[in-house]
Amino acid sequence: MSFRILKLLLAVVVSGFLLAAIYFTVVIAERQDALRRISRYNPTWQAQQALSEFMKLDQSLRMFKDENGDGEKEEVQTRFDIFAGTINSLAKGSFRVLIEREPSFERTISKLAGATNDAAPLIESLNNPDDALAALQSLHPLQSSLTQFAAVTFRHGTALTSDDQQELTQLHWIFSSVVGFLILFGLALIGLLARHNILLERTYRRVGNLAADLTHLAHHDPLTGLANRALFQERLEQSLENAPNDGSTLAVLYLDLDLFKNVNDTLGHETGDRLLKTVAARIQACVRDNSVIARLGGDEFAILTGPINIVQECTILASRIVKEIGSVYDIDGHEIIIGTSIGIASTELGTSSPEQLLKQADMALYRAKADGRGTFRFFEPEMDIELQARRALEVDLRKAMVNNELYLAFQPQVSLQANDVTGFEALLRWRHPVRGSVSPVEFIPIAEDIGLIASLSEWVINEACRTAVTWPENMKVAVNISPVQFRNRTLLPCVRKALMRTGLDPSRLELELTESALLEENETTVTALHELRNLGVRIALDDFGTGYSSLSYLRSFPFDKIKIDQSFVRELFIRPDCMVIIRSIVGLGRGLGMSITAEGVETDEQLAQIRAAGCTEAQGYLLGRPKPASDLGFSGTLPALV
Repeated sequence: MSFRILKLLLAVVVSGFLLAAIYFTVVIAERQDALRRISRYNPTWQAQQALSEFMKLDQSLRMFKDENGDGEKEEVQTRFDIFAGTINSLAKGSFRVLIEREPSFERTISKLAGATNDAAPLIESLNNPDDALAALQSLHPLQSSLTQFAAVTFRHGTALTSDDQQELTQLHWIFSSVVGFLILFGLALIGLLARHNILLERTYRRVGNLAADLTHLAHHDPLTGLANRALFQERLEQSLENAPNDGSTLAVLYLDLDLFKNVNDTLGHETGDRLLKTVAARIQACVRDNSVIARLGGDEFAILTGPINIVQECTILASRIVKEIGSVYDIDGHEIIIGTSIGIASTELGTSSPEQLLKQADMALYRAKADGRGTFRFFEPEMDIELQARRALEVDLRKAMVNNELYLAFQPQVSLQANDVTGFEALLRWRHPVRGSVSPVEFIPIAEDIGLIASLSEWVINEACRTAVTWPENMKVAVNISPVQFRNRTLLPCVRKALMRTGLDPSRLELELTESALLEENETTVTALHELRNLGVRIALDDFGTGYSSLSYLRSFPFDKIKIDQSFVRELFIRPDCMVIIRSIVGLGRGLGMSITAEGVETDEQLAQIRAAGCTEAQGYLLGRPKPASDLGFSGTLPALV
């Protein structure tokens, strides 16, 4: 029952109670009036009294007539006065009720009063028996009138009393009903109040539970049940305040999951949420009970612990967590492999601020990721200097596009059969006004981390197409594609706009993507590649032979070219198996109808070997270094080739 209905019922009961109380008051007033009327219903007694006084007067007159004494005379006069007063009282007082209901009574009373007045002189002059006899004869007719009058008043009084008794009886039942009604209403009111109290108690409990739940939600992650950032910060502050008193050392482990975004993008956020729950459970299984585990947001976790030996115990804990999180997951029938990188900071270096400790752990985490992920690193003071330098580079990189500091350098790709330049690979370069030339190895990972790579890739595609449209029609341009553009589905619209804006023939544009982009093999990626092929754009698999090198990629995706990673070319004369791998890739490419390009050719010997292995194209410093578009020449054959 809702409070609204309960309040309505309470209002009805209280209103009924008030109405019943008012009616009860009215009934009591009517009952009292009826009782007063009954108490006034004494006409019969008055009539009987008048008859009785008449009989006493008659007896006194007879005694006076027989004895003729002075005492009897006074007795007669006294009795007459009483009788006369009784007759006079009949005409007023409560007897008026009968007179009003029966007008003939008034004539009878007037007759009695007249006869009494006529007898008054005889009574006053009463001296002898003859006077008494005369008075008796004068009053004698009154006896029958009084007797009849008493009988009539008795009947009228009986009828009135009966009516009033019936009214009293009716009032009694009404009174009883009202009392019963009030009792029922009172019981109902008590019941409703009891129910109201029960609901209030239940509501108080619910409010208390809700307050506890809200408090828990305010301090815990709703998905994993771990502490959230606010609670972790609070516990960290408390621990740092108590640390000087108990002499304990504290450590913070900052975790970031590797490849988790791929799971969300390929399998959906629901699977990603279940994976996060499993990761949280695995972390809890690795950590002892007195530690605080928190999910700081997204795929970031933190652990606050107080080991005795920072290096030893944190190394054991971090190694266990890396191993557990790196184990295979089975989520909804999907085998998922992710990893984690961990940064560790402690109070051994004198850190006393929660913000500073978290910042140091974050810097150590960044170093762990930079060192190849799936590992952990302890904070070192020089990391702060490196981080400041990185952040300064991030700021400068965001300004680079606005300040026109970025440009494209083009490295030639040469046909080994025709000894001709068939196209150029567009390579992004950054000329910093203070730092000078910044290596792509340095700024490309930063662009990926800060979310700038998509806009940079779009700029590169547009600039490459704009430049290539000025070349001879047989020249192609190759552009490297970031996996991010596949994830956010911006690649196809970007290529379409660039081709339409510049008018470049789609067959002259070649998009190169690495195997890392194919780790997210899904319907979206396959569809995007086929749509690019439908536009006429060529697709090349870059750096083949490194990473996963799954042959299933060559069956699943419509590649036009395979580019052999330069590491195999560089080590041709160091490791004999490199030539075996190159020949295998060439045979595989020919069988699938794909051209083969060898990267990193820097010597004539390397060029001769890859030519002998059957590669169709070559690229490297021997054939041409990357140059700005203004420095390119299109003279046809290259005399340096042998």
